[in-house]
Amino acid sequence: MPASLQDVLAGALCSVLSLAYCLSYAALIFSGPLAHWLSYGIAATFLSAAIAATVIALRSSFPFAIAGPDTSTSAVIATLVAAMAARLTAEHNPNLLLPVLIVTALATAATGILLCVLGFSKAGRAVRYVPYPVIAGFLGATGWLMILGATELITDHRITLTNIDVLMDRVILAKLAAGLAVALTLQALLSRWHNALVLPGILIAAVLALHVGLAIAGWSLADAQAADWVFQLPATAALASPWQLTDLHGFPWETLPWVAGDVLAVMFVTTMSLLLNATGVEIATRRVADINRELQALGIASVLSAALGGYVSCLSLSRTTLAHVTGATGRLTVSRWRLCRRPCSLSIPVSLSMCPNMRSADFCSSPAAPWSIDGWSIPSAGYN
Repeated sequence: MPASLQDVLAGALCSVLSLAYCLSYAALIFSGPLAHWLSYGIAATFLSAAIAATVIALRSSFPFAIAGPDTSTSAVIATLVAAMAARLTAEHNPNLLLPVLIVTALATAATGILLCVLGFSKAGRAVRYVPYPVIAGFLGATGWLMILGATELITDHRITLTNIDVLMDRVILAKLAAGLAVALTLQALLSRWHNALVLPGILIAAVLALHVGLAIAGWSLADAQAADWVFQLPATAALASPWQLTDLHGFPWETLPWVAGDVLAVMFVTTMSLLLNATGVEIATRRVADINRELQALGIASVLSAALGGYVSCLSLSRTTLAHVTGATGRLTVSRWRLCRRPCSLSIPVSLSMCPNMRSADFCSSPAAPWSIDGWSIPSAGYN
């Protein structure tokens, strides 16, 4: 097959997978009290993906690299957003969106500055000497956060000891059972087959299976939306800069110390995720990564994303591996991916309205299982 056609195929497949990731992470971050602004979250997520994909493709040491919002980084961003929203709610502040956008932009900018400092000072090798138990512990904690976030996305409740009785509701139990079934299927098949095409195949099959089940039960799409089995059709949203002087003046700066730990977690997890994903791509493609170059690229992407209202992204292990397996040969892959994603983006409202809530939750939580269970047996390649 000609190289140009291989790039088109790789771009098309990565486009479908990236759309699924972006929709899932937007739903994870903009859940709970922020669910009303899901359409804005989708726009911000796609903005972040476009910036990261472009910068990483141009500057990465992997010519076929694909980047975008990642599972671990989205989990800590979701935790930061939830903590900020909870603080504002406790202070009876009804204005949630703008403060959340500002604190997310601040965390993204701080992460970008840290990555740039590490990359341009050639300190990338020092990152590899972070103690192994520290990395394992953070990955295990991140996996637990993803499981909690996925549960909240399915049930529309933040489960605590005071409201655990909501799990006795038959509808919620049915949704959790469906989500658990797909998550276990993902975990079982992905641990057995390492082909990059398995993941998109499972996700497409899960969506089709749910809609077949709804049809057998005699439910229409409107009925499924009303029962929160699938997402409601979101309204359109225009992105707004988080750096407007009037918005910054009205930002509750006194709440910043309360979320400082979450901001530091975003910085640390993003750095570690980049290191682990780059190591994984090295193993999968048998190429050597220039970690300083990767830090520089992601740092620049994060600063640009923060400036335009997005949030942190990362080099994607699954999408980069998929691009390599399907024959991607150079940096033109990302342009093919963007061209393929443009017509797909036009169908986002329709595709989201058919997307099951638990499928997005499974997508967020399925990578969490090996992190939270096998967190102490992460491959040590790249740390010796």
